Amino acid sequence: PLFAYSVDWDEVDDSLVTSKIRPWVNTKIKEFIGSEEKSLVDFICGQILAHKSPAVILDDIRQILDEDAEVFVVKLWRLLIFEVEAKRRGLVLPGK
Repeated sequence: PLFAYSVDWDEVDDSLVTSKIRPWVNTKIKEFIGSEEKSLVDFICGQILAHKSPAVILDDIRQILDEDAEVFVVKLWRLLIFEVEAKRRGLVLPGK
């Protein structure tokens, strides 16, 4: 059901990804891998900006995150939905 949620991609822009998604992805990747992986963070954020589905993102990172991949993508998708809905409802200041 979570992955079936229709994301309002019009609200997903570089500002949202840079301010809300990227810091979270960076922290989680560090937790899972044990070090910063800028190229992986860039790749995941790029997938979001390209409006890739959670299934595609999961397939792309499964080899790297192994059993943590599904949990990561579920949490990433929850965050994306929350931030998009907050922005759409005017609950977020632009650039914050």
